[in-house]
Amino acid sequence: MSNTEQEIERLVEEISRAIQRGPADQRDELRSYASSLINDIATGAPVPPSQTSGQTERRPFGLVAAGLALLVIGAGFALMIPPIGLTLMALGVVLAIWGGIAGWWTTRGDDVQAGNQGRR
Repeated sequence: MSNTEQEIERLVEEISRAIQRGPADQRDELRSYASSLINDIATGAPVPPSQTSGQTERRPFGLVAAGLALLVIGAGFALMIPPIGLTLMALGVVLAIWGGIAGWWTTRGDDVQAGNQGRR
């Protein structure tokens, strides 16, 4: 039997002793509570914070997509109402460039921090 299995059996015996020490009229409730806690632990698999933080750091590239969308919409409006269409196209270009710079800056900051950690 592995160390992990022995540890689990020891913990189960400890839980059993704790339940036996409890009041006789509450033992069924305590067993049910212990069972539900173990069930929650066994079935629940929380996502580590490191995985979720990597997804939120790439957010500036959404600005590039919004800028490109404005550029396309502005091109359509430019055929019907040129001043509004050209304004939307200009805003789209500015937003796409801004998003590109922000995305580059974010990834550059990660690279610089990783480089600094390697030099320590």
